[in-house]
Amino acid sequence: MPTWRTSRYTVVELPRQIDTSNADGVREQLLALLNSGGEPIIADLTGTTFCDSSAVNALLRAYTRARAPGRPLYVAVSPSGIVRKVFEITAVARAIPTFDDVGSAVATAVVAALEEEDTPPAGASR
Repeated sequence: MPTWRTSRYTVVELPRQIDTSNADGVREQLLALLNSGGEPIIADLTGTTFCDSSAVNALLRAYTRARAPGRPLYVAVSPSGIVRKVFEITAVARAIPTFDDVGSAVATAVVAALEEEDTPPAGASR
């Protein structure tokens, strides 16, 4: 899957279709990215035209893993189409921060990272 890395975030473009034939690979790629650095991950599903329950499972498992080390996972899903409908019906859009486009997800990820850098550790004084 095409992946773009910067010092502030990583964007991974997910396949046009995610189903039982490739969902394990999607999950493994997301987990590998989560294990390889500290920046937020943006899963780009804006070009994805179909996903089934195995895709939802892969994304939720990656999101659960991302939360453990405090490494955010965001998803970008086109505001119309079957993938958005699946996200809404399964409540994935409420569980995982979901945006209408990659730019909005990147902006949120960068702002959150900057705010986190600006927050002093517990017990530290400014």
